[in-house]
Amino acid sequence: MVIRIGTDCSGIEAPIEALKQMKVPFQHVFCCEKDPYALMSIKANYNPEKIYTDITKRKHSLLPDIDIYVCGFPCQPFSLMGNKLGTEDTRSNIMFSCIKVIQKKLPKVFILENVKNFKFIQNGEPFNYLINALKKIKTQEKEFAYNIYYDILNTKDYGIPQNRERIFIIGIRKDIQTEEYTTPDTISMKPLDDFILDKTINN
Repeated sequence: MVIRIGTDCSGIEAPIEALKQMKVPFQHVFCCEKDPYALMSIKANYNPEKIYTDITKRKHSLLPDIDIYVCGFPCQPFSLMGNKLGTEDTRSNIMFSCIKVIQKKLPKVFILENVKNFKFIQNGEPFNYLINALKKIKTQEKEFAYNIYYDILNTKDYGIPQNRERIFIIGIRKDIQTEEYTTPDTISMKPLDDFILDKTINN
């Protein structure tokens, strides 16, 4: 089975690279990125069938059909490292476009990612709004479409030498889900010796 995947706020296309490294057959249906340098990287390393540069200026209903949708919508409005303006920062509006994509295309699975503080900023109002909006998405038969889950995960717990906490919001379409979602098992960090090519060199 070939998985059709679309990404928004695509950056360096980490989801596509992950599928490649896991050797999962996929069809890179579309991406969307406005940063010119990120776009150069995408074009040099991947081959999306369609490239969009502004998520807010396209008709989502005309997007190609997809099985998986991934979007790391802008974190600057919510990050502790920024001005913490939350929904007062216009970049937070990208979240609404994500909701509309899911409403129109009803992917089998979606993953939305942001900084940990997205869950807590403005007393949790943006987070709760997003979760409730996702839960209200309906199929063409007017049934609620998704089971919604979320996890705050740290890259250092998954074999990556970086302390980077992120919230992941996962939606699995009810008609295809056969097992309960569980938080991914952690992965031990490799010892530093594994990265040293010549262990005979004296300090």
